Amino acid sequence: MMMEPVQPRLRVAFPPGNEQFTVPYPMSQVSEKLMPIYSHMVGRNIKTNVEEPQLATTWSVESDGKTWHFGLRTGVPFYKNAEPLNDYTFGAKDVFMMLDLQTGEGGELDTILARSPGRYASYFGGTDNWVDNGDDSITLNLPKVNLDISFLLSDEWSTGIMSRDHWDDVGGEDGYMDDPVGNGPWSYISHETNGVYFHERVEDHWRITPMFHELEIIQIQEASTRLAMLLAKEADIIPLVRTQRELVKAAGFVTFQSTLPSIHQGFGFVHFREMSFCSADGSPYSPFDPNGMQPPGRTHECGEREGWSEDVPIRDPNVRHAMNLAINRNEINEVFYQGLGFPLVDYFPPWRSDWKDEWAPFPGPNGETGADGGWPYPGDGDPAMARQLLIEAGYPNGFETTLDCLLTHKVVPEWPDICEQIVGYWSEIGISANLDWSDSFGSFRTKTRDPSHNGANWLWSASPSLDPPCNAITYSMVWELGQAYREWPEASELYMRCAEITNIPERIAAAQDFADAWTSNHYSVPLVWVFAEAAVNPEVVEEYEVNMLHMGPVRYHEHTTPVYR
Repeated sequence: MMMEPVQPRLRVAFPPGNEQFTVPYPMSQVSEKLMPIYSHMVGRNIKTNVEEPQLATTWSVESDGKTWHFGLRTGVPFYKNAEPLNDYTFGAKDVFMMLDLQTGEGGELDTILARSPGRYASYFGGTDNWVDNGDDSITLNLPKVNLDISFLLSDEWSTGIMSRDHWDDVGGEDGYMDDPVGNGPWSYISHETNGVYFHERVEDHWRITPMFHELEIIQIQEASTRLAMLLAKEADIIPLVRTQRELVKAAGFVTFQSTLPSIHQGFGFVHFREMSFCSADGSPYSPFDPNGMQPPGRTHECGEREGWSEDVPIRDPNVRHAMNLAINRNEINEVFYQGLGFPLVDYFPPWRSDWKDEWAPFPGPNGETGADGGWPYPGDGDPAMARQLLIEAGYPNGFETTLDCLLTHKVVPEWPDICEQIVGYWSEIGISANLDWSDSFGSFRTKTRDPSHNGANWLWSASPSLDPPCNAITYSMVWELGQAYREWPEASELYMRCAEITNIPERIAAAQDFADAWTSNHYSVPLVWVFAEAAVNPEVVEEYEVNMLHMGPVRYHEHTTPVYR
């Protein structure tokens, strides 16, 4: 006799995404997690985040760093209404459609999906670069060296696989959005924007059959409403707001913590160079564009940056060091995270192979140093040394600056209060920081494109990228890409080296050189890793112990264990 859950439908209440699509929309990782109907070429271990096979059975890169080979799983169906759709099975054509939609190349598929076509074309090239070997394998001949292709094709990213056969059947993109199918463990039933996404499990799935029969993702903005739904048993899992912990537990509910740190919280120094990067003919240029032309939306003019000045306090490493020493990280951790935060070094998770213990030499919350949980600066701060460094930098009476802070955050609701606390620490060493609020990362980026801000003395509340360093630096730091706002020379150096390095040990060494410069020059104000947590109804859910990463408890519910009858 098969065991049956006490409740067949799992209900997860979660904040609405800024973007909500039924197809794998490029650069929208969270949006895709609303649609767990898709599989990827490469999977991630639900607890360790280590790469593992999914639709690709094998993958390897040749010594040139550009020629990638993938073995493909055979006989994997696409599902509609939880049943195999016609005789459509996964193959090379489906991989190539995903790449085509991401890059905007080829012209065969009419799409609005290619939001960053230049970026993806720089990774994968166009249709002429992709070869179906006819033996359940494909070869990707990249336009330049890239050792991170398996990461970009993993379920960490928005590269889920759709069916080319179904795409043709329904007339292309609009039809697919209305009638999405995938070969993941869940099958799409219905959705409502800012409302409920509803999926049904696929029986005898080729990879894993979910233990719950149905999955309902209920999008609710207010944390108080989500809590009320949990307490009323109208939702089974919600993201835990840490100030609600005692109330949740007192009411008989339980919490689960992500198996790895999930949200990385710090402050970035906004640093522009005096000149915008220009190509030889004087026009703005981006290597993301395969034709060497300025992509749509590029706003920086060629030449001198308006308002730029060398006389900006945060250009001085002593000033940046002082601003770090002013902060009592132990107090931040205790007050806002009940001591559960994990010390942060920007861009370098301590579980990754390029980590160096010397970047975190000060004892952390549990008295450990290095990868085991050390701070990069004294845990209680050192205001006296901070004031001395300001004197040496020529600012004995301090200076004024601006901190651009996120007004709201889906996983770290404490962020505005932490900004206020940081401003207080800086005030104690003579630095007057004016708070300037942004309601989204997009509004912050708009400010960075305003020429009047190019020479300003300001910082912003940042979540450093978790991508491998060669990919992470391309989003906001490389001068040669013409769109950066953290144009540290070491980022450009790493960018150039990444285009040449063809083996992992060399790339690790290059990444470590970059991190050595980053930490010794105090290019950011790192705070803590925050473990994402979920509050759970134990009458319905036995276990939800997965790596939620920076997406919170919306992912991996095919692994969620129910309470059985």
